[in-house]
Amino acid sequence: MQLASAAQMRELDRRTIEEIGIPGMVLMENAGRGTVDWMERSFGPLTGKTVCIFAGPGNNGGDGLVIARTVHARGAYPFVFFLVDPEHLQGDAAHNSSILKQIRLPFQILDTSEKMLSLIDTVLTLNRMHPIHSLVDAIFGIGLERNISGHFLDVINCINVLRERHKIPVVSVDIPTGLHSDTGALLGGAVHADLTVTYGLPKPGHYHHGGATVGQLELVDIGIPSKILLNAGLKGMALDKSTVGHTLHRRLATAHKGSTGHLLILAGSEGKTGAALLCGRGALHSGAGLVTFAVPRELNPIFETVLPEAMSVALPTAGTYLSMEDCNQITALADEKQALVLGPGMGTADKTAELILHIYTTISAPLVMDADALTVLAAHPEVIPQTAGPRIFTPHPGEMARLLGESISTVQEDRLKSAQWLCSSEKEERPHMITVLKGAGTVVADAEGTWAINSTGNPGMATGGMGDVLTGIIGGLLVQGYSPWDAACLGVCLHGLAADCIARSRPCGYTASEVAQILPRVMRTCTLQSQ
Repeated sequence: MQLASAAQMRELDRRTIEEIGIPGMVLMENAGRGTVDWMERSFGPLTGKTVCIFAGPGNNGGDGLVIARTVHARGAYPFVFFLVDPEHLQGDAAHNSSILKQIRLPFQILDTSEKMLSLIDTVLTLNRMHPIHSLVDAIFGIGLERNISGHFLDVINCINVLRERHKIPVVSVDIPTGLHSDTGALLGGAVHADLTVTYGLPKPGHYHHGGATVGQLELVDIGIPSKILLNAGLKGMALDKSTVGHTLHRRLATAHKGSTGHLLILAGSEGKTGAALLCGRGALHSGAGLVTFAVPRELNPIFETVLPEAMSVALPTAGTYLSMEDCNQITALADEKQALVLGPGMGTADKTAELILHIYTTISAPLVMDADALTVLAAHPEVIPQTAGPRIFTPHPGEMARLLGESISTVQEDRLKSAQWLCSSEKEERPHMITVLKGAGTVVADAEGTWAINSTGNPGMATGGMGDVLTGIIGGLLVQGYSPWDAACLGVCLHGLAADCIARSRPCGYTASEVAQILPRVMRTCTLQSQ
């Protein structure tokens, strides 16, 4: 599913109004009515119940006023709380305010903090008269850029109290107030919604950081013509189950291990063999035909016994880490493989770092770069443009911060911008390079400006080894013939779906190995659902 930034969405609205001739009032009417449809689907019939609408100063507030009229027509009792004097509203929002007055719907103006003191009591009084169906957050929409303060923040806090303490469902119009539409950052405070109904296209902020304040996300078609969408040049997308169904290849009946790819994994050192082994499990369970570990000689017995489905090659170096002495044999091994994984648990000793940089700059096969390989690259940023072939970087926020020379908080404040670090005026001279910035709402971005945000996964994944499995999955997909972009997006989405499948019965406490093991079942389910 395509995503649109706030600026792109405003442009889509403008072109629909000015070029196609659909009035803004029609778009607003479609948005409000579509929201009410989802309110009833999610929280039951409206008849005989109260709906409290909190209307802000712009078009988001105008959407809220359409919702007030619509629920009234469906037998509910709307009560509008204006957060600005309705006489100050403009455009379509002002027009809807005048309609509301004509049909004499009840309202109250809350334009100062002093007027907020009795808000919770007022809502609870309304609840005693007619049970409250839901609270509608129509305060600020996707255009919000500044931190919220004053009585607007007071209203947000009251809405959250009514939701948490009194279990009243909250519906956010387009995006929860206080959530930055493009970055997902909290702007001083945010409404915690149970349902968010967005318009036209979802926004990046719905998915960044896992969309923690969004709740159930639903989409309403407000009437933007497909002609406008197709010509908008949108480069962002959301990764979900449909992504998997449309991207997964159907395996031929004549497939054999030699035709389904061979992955070489350069990973592991003393005390960190688990990272390499988990990577191998991810690759095998994603469908790779063959997996070979190239490992320090003294550690080879571990690899030969723990993961019998994989092969291992004991490299010449005497010790428990890889070094340049292993370079010739690694190069020979790489010639026979469709892709390599480099870095998990590998260590950053000088001789190992020298080997990592050499492989990065000389081997033309696709490389999935993770963990210690990224730390080495961060220490040698001048080497990054010197890649010999396609590269997929899989940093967590700390590794991304090292690559950028920034703080982790800076990375997290704008995850999409951070993931797009490879975009530059010199990108035409680079082979295909992709970043997978891990975390809640993993971001995938390439040097061409294309990007995606993952919608799968859950907090139970916050345990050791998950990233190693993801790296293996991406490597396993590469050797099966997926493009670097498809391998990265598909790997991220499948990884999260597998964890979501486990989390239905165990919200936390499951392991990375279990996520790898359930991958084939998830892939099968997605394939069947896409048929």
